[in-house]
Order: sequence, then structure tokens, then C-alpha cells
Amino acid sequence: MRAHNVGVLISTATARSVGADNDSQIDRESGSDLAEALGRLGLVPVSLTTDDALDLGLRRARLRACLLAAHGLAGGLGRIQALLELRKIPFVGPSAQVTGLAYDKLRARQILAYHSLPVPTTVVLGGAQPPSRHAIGLLGWPCVLKPRRGSHAAGVRLLTDADAVADASQAAGGSDELLLERAVLGREVQVVLLHGKVLGAMEVVREADDLAQIRAMTCPPGLTRSQLKGIGNLAEHATRALGLVRGAARVDILVHPRHNEVILEAEPCPDLRRAGVVARVARAAGLRYEALVQELLRGLVDVPERVAPTRSVRRAPAPVVEAASPAALQ
Repeated sequence: MRAHNVGVLISTATARSVGADNDSQIDRESGSDLAEALGRLGLVPVSLTTDDALDLGLRRARLRACLLAAHGLAGGLGRIQALLELRKIPFVGPSAQVTGLAYDKLRARQILAYHSLPVPTTVVLGGAQPPSRHAIGLLGWPCVLKPRRGSHAAGVRLLTDADAVADASQAAGGSDELLLERAVLGREVQVVLLHGKVLGAMEVVREADDLAQIRAMTCPPGLTRSQLKGIGNLAEHATRALGLVRGAARVDILVHPRHNEVILEAEPCPDLRRAGVVARVARAAGLRYEALVQELLRGLVDVPERVAPTRSVRRAPAPVVEAASPAALQ
């Protein structure tokens, strides 16, 4: 059987956004890891950068399907997916429209709230109708300032008083790209889903003075079985509400010991590196990296039987606590 060409689309650091350089580094690592895994699966990886020559490259490559190593604005806006849809090239992950809506935290939270799912109280700073001081005051203190479209907690800051919010609002000007939300205390759990079904979860602990930096990760989280089932159901409801039922997705949830859980965001283009949360959670669930890639391509590309990986079975894995490293998710 002739090996199929599978595209690996890797973004470049051209996006002018907070954390763009970090996203580009993650994309390069993801692209390299995905290409290596495709080769081991007996497929032919074709690496393409998502620059102005992408359309020409797609037409020349004769691709059977594509994997996206594009995170942050590069993948989250849905423009790459829209081009693939135009060229009728199948790809792993949600459609362009679904991706763009899910990556927009404000729109995503509106959709989740419509489906009666818990989200933080949020206001938009700047824009045509900036919030009044009274509306901001209703959020209470402290508040969290974050980009409306962003990933890996880049640009996220904790604001402790009205003066800090006023300064942030003035800096935002007429832009509607900053959100202010009520700070919710709790443990952050990132739930990984594969084709709309929970694969597992990772608890992350962030540095207090830099929320973009992760100090430790624990998989599976140190929660009760009923708590894990509850946040898993919440994550599945969230992905269904947003249409994130193709490929891998990640739902970030805050778990409080006495209050209800809160959905922070749903990531339509999660990091696919070997060192990323998706791969680590898959490994804890008994799914090796090559088997994860094969599962992502299910229904799009047939893997030769002689190289198809098998899924190992693990029962009740003990929690694994990993300190953050340069290769860890940021």
C-alpha cells in the first residue's frame, strides 16, 4: 500500500500578539514531534509553514490530510482551517468557524452561559461602550485581566484595586481585546478530550508572580472519583456546546472545595508536543504518542497495519507530579 502524504502545518512568529514568540516555539516543537510520529506510523510527513506561500504549497503537496501545529492566534482565528476547507483538504480538529468562536473567550463564554454552564463574570475593557466604574466594581476584588484571544496564560494579570483597573482600561483605549473577569479561587484542572470524549485530566499549579509559568503538573489530579467524573461531564458539555467534537480539545476548569466549578476556557487548538498536556494525559491513560497521533487521524488516514501502534492498558494510575521544565507547557 502506498504511503499517504500527511501535512504538518507549522505557524511562524508573524502574529503580533502577546506570547506570539512562545507560541511559535511550541509550534516548531509540535511540528517536529508530529512529523517524527507520522514517519513511525508509515506515513509521509510534509511540513509546511503557514506563511503567504501556504496555498501554493497545499496545492503542490497532494495531501491526504493535515495536522495543525499552530497555536495562539495562528491557529485560533480559524484562517488556516478556512483555507484547508476551501481547498477541500481534510484536517484534524474543528472547522474554521467553530475554532474562531471557541478561541474568542467572550463569545465562547456567552455560548456556554446560554447552555447554563458556569463561567466567570466578565466585562470587556475599552471598545465602543467601555464598562462603567460601577459595573467594574460589581466584579469585586481581585480581578483578572486577560487577552480576549490568547493562550498559555500569556498577558494574564491579577489586578487588586480600582486604580489598577482604571490604568488597564486607559491602556486598552478603543480596543475590545482585553477582558476583565472576577477572580475565582480554586485548583486549575485541564481536561483533555479526544473527539469529544474525556481522555484524562492534569492539575496545574502556576507561579504566583507570573501566571504564564507553570510550577508543577499532576496527572491524574488529586481529586475524588466523583469530582473527576463531575468535571469530566462539565468538559464534555462545554465541548458539545461549542462544537469541539473533532480532534483534541482542552477545557480548563477551576475547582473550589466548597463552591461550584467554573469553566475558564475551551482551547480548540491545544499544544500537541510530546511534552505538552495532551500527550502527557494520553500517556497516563495508556496511549503512546504515536497511538495518539493515529487516533487523531482516525477516519482521515489509514495507517499500515504493520506499523500501527497498540494501546497499552493501565489500571488506576498513581498520580504523577512533574515539576515544570523548559520543555513543559507554558
